[in-house]
Amino acid sequence: MALKGFRNIQIIARRKIINFTSNTRFDSFLSPVVVVSLKMTTDTIERFEKKIVNNDGKKLYCRYWNEEQQADSSSTRGLVFICHGAAEHCLCYTELAMYLIDNGFYVFAHDHVGHGQSDGDRVHVETFDRYVNDVFQHVDGVKKNFPDNTPIFIIGHSMGGTISVLCGLERPDYFTGVILIGPALIPSPDAASPVKIFLGKIAAKILPQLCVIKLDSKGLSRDAAVVKRYDDDPLVWHHGLKARWGVSFLKAMDTIKEKQSTVEWPFLALHGDEDKLCDVEGAIKFHELAKSTDKEIKIYKGLYHQLHNELEEDKKVVFEDIKSWLMKRS
Repeated sequence: MALKGFRNIQIIARRKIINFTSNTRFDSFLSPVVVVSLKMTTDTIERFEKKIVNNDGKKLYCRYWNEEQQADSSSTRGLVFICHGAAEHCLCYTELAMYLIDNGFYVFAHDHVGHGQSDGDRVHVETFDRYVNDVFQHVDGVKKNFPDNTPIFIIGHSMGGTISVLCGLERPDYFTGVILIGPALIPSPDAASPVKIFLGKIAAKILPQLCVIKLDSKGLSRDAAVVKRYDDDPLVWHHGLKARWGVSFLKAMDTIKEKQSTVEWPFLALHGDEDKLCDVEGAIKFHELAKSTDKEIKIYKGLYHQLHNELEEDKKVVFEDIKSWLMKRS
């Protein structure tokens, strides 16, 4: 793949700067998961990545994959906002984004406050309302550029699933549909025992930014290459989840537990039955209790937490399931 129309480009990958000319072939340098940032002219780069300022004055890194690919968005089937999980960042979803673009969707995302290239203390919020407000601010800004009847979807993974459900609860008629990938909807029995919750609440008051839980990256995917990319990614927070954030997370899940029986909006829940990071029972119970007439759940046998980053053949099935569900509603 040779670059045309640009005089020079720098690609920053794993903190190393590589210079390219318009005739350089660089296929081997680009990965859908490895963090890359294309440094072109200011006008060009602002079309597909920029920062918006949230209501707390924090700058959020935003990605617009259609603009990067110069894809025609005039006849888009719908808007898709991707809501990433805890400690990671939105560029981890490039492969899924490109797949959806190829199927006619406009796909965008941002790094949550305290994540990736956004401002804020790393993986720290007082309340999950901050994440929810940022989602609505961003999507409100993007949808102004499209006809009023354009379908709007949100895809949330893990903590992003928690945020997506909270968004749906706050504005039930806002999204055309919600897709949850390995959502965190109930506390993990191992990580959130009564004793650990009690100690975590004490720590949250005394040392709110104390790291209390570290994620086991081996539970992300059966694909060893995916795990290695995650472990090597400098934009991932590798130092553990913090006490105050943990209490806020539990409160968010309590809100979902209390209100899930009121849900009437369309959703698709996807979960691996070997997910050790987020309990599959949360998705099952959510599907069971929601009042939605348009609701679906799929449990994939043997798959881990990041269904969108599983081994190739299984990942293709997940991608196809996501695409089919979206296309039927757009």
